[in-house]
Amino acid sequence: MDGVTVMDRALVDGARTVPEQGKRVAGRLTGIDVARGLAVLGMYAVHVGPDPATGGVGVLFKPFEGHSAALFAVLAGVSIALMSGGRRPKEGRDRTRVALKLATRAPLLVVLGLWLTSLETGYMVILAYYGACFLFAIPWLRAGAKALAIAAVTVAVAGPLLSHLIRAQLLPRDLLFFAPDLTADDVTSTGLLKAATVLVLTGTFPALTLMAYVFAGMAIGRMDLTSRSVCRRLFFGGSALAVGGYFVSWLATGPLGGMQAIYRSLEPAAAQMGMTPPEFLRLHQTWIHGTPPTTSWAWELLPTGTSYTPFDLLISIGIAAAVIGGCQLLMPKFERVLRPLSDLGGRVLSAYVLHFVAIALLWDESDGDSIFSVLHFAEFSVVALTAAVLWRKFVGRGPLEWAMNKLSSWPKYLVPRARVPAQRRG
Repeated sequence: MDGVTVMDRALVDGARTVPEQGKRVAGRLTGIDVARGLAVLGMYAVHVGPDPATGGVGVLFKPFEGHSAALFAVLAGVSIALMSGGRRPKEGRDRTRVALKLATRAPLLVVLGLWLTSLETGYMVILAYYGACFLFAIPWLRAGAKALAIAAVTVAVAGPLLSHLIRAQLLPRDLLFFAPDLTADDVTSTGLLKAATVLVLTGTFPALTLMAYVFAGMAIGRMDLTSRSVCRRLFFGGSALAVGGYFVSWLATGPLGGMQAIYRSLEPAAAQMGMTPPEFLRLHQTWIHGTPPTTSWAWELLPTGTSYTPFDLLISIGIAAAVIGGCQLLMPKFERVLRPLSDLGGRVLSAYVLHFVAIALLWDESDGDSIFSVLHFAEFSVVALTAAVLWRKFVGRGPLEWAMNKLSSWPKYLVPRARVPAQRRG
């Protein structure tokens, strides 16, 4: 969902490899685009699909809540790693060009995110937060897979705890406080410091914890994604991380009493509304978005999607790794079937932005819950897949991907490639 996950096509096209005794994935890294396409459909499922809380077929849409956004963010990190050299990080002038390109895209994403927020669709927009993450990623462009993986785990575990400590003093919140999203008015009326605080710490996708996904994606992008064994390790290792995260969270919130501590913190507010604490939590649990309540440390034990607790971050990283590894494994075998998803994933920024525009044009607040249906999910998905296939066939790069690339291509003129002297002939 980004200009973010926009991968330079030269890098993708250049990632060719000769099959080697069945051990390597032949062709381009189009499995990455398939994963992006799945993330787009997951986003549509969350934004216009049926509400899982209503039961029925809506329950099938439950797995998309929170995890599609996390997959987008991990894929953003993958793209940054590929832009900066993949397995062999770029050095010198080449790395400087990538750093300047990211530094250029960062404010562009912030502006684009603020514009989407101004449409007042009622949905939270992540692009501005990606802009902050792009800047934070620049000092890590030279890092290898191991260092980035350590950074991802460190941020996933320590980031939410640090956020809890700081927010408990700066902006304490209970369950009924909804995390603010950054708007253009915030930037103009409260200044850059307040805007930066929202982007980094108190907003709906705070960069302090969002960087766990970006680091994880950069670590994955530093791996040999053309290797079947590497992709299998991503799939099975990611699956194990997700299952293990859910299990440990269940132990912490159930047998070890974490959920009871959460219920105790909710008792006063629940009593005022004539509810039990479990009923109160079920009614408002989607409000734990980006910044869990600071009324109890037990909130950090939940695995709820987009809660940005340590368990949510680790589980979502595991799911994203499994999806990326699985897509890379499946693409060579089912290329014809998966090609529309790949085409959609290759135009992910356009698909992301235009779906907000469509929602703003088609519905308003008076429509209520009528926007959420299987039919609307199917309509958005079919239109996006069809448009992506036709656009790739007749035009090529997505419109917003083309614009983002053009606007951030100036570093190649300011920092030219170093010339390699030609060898003398004997």
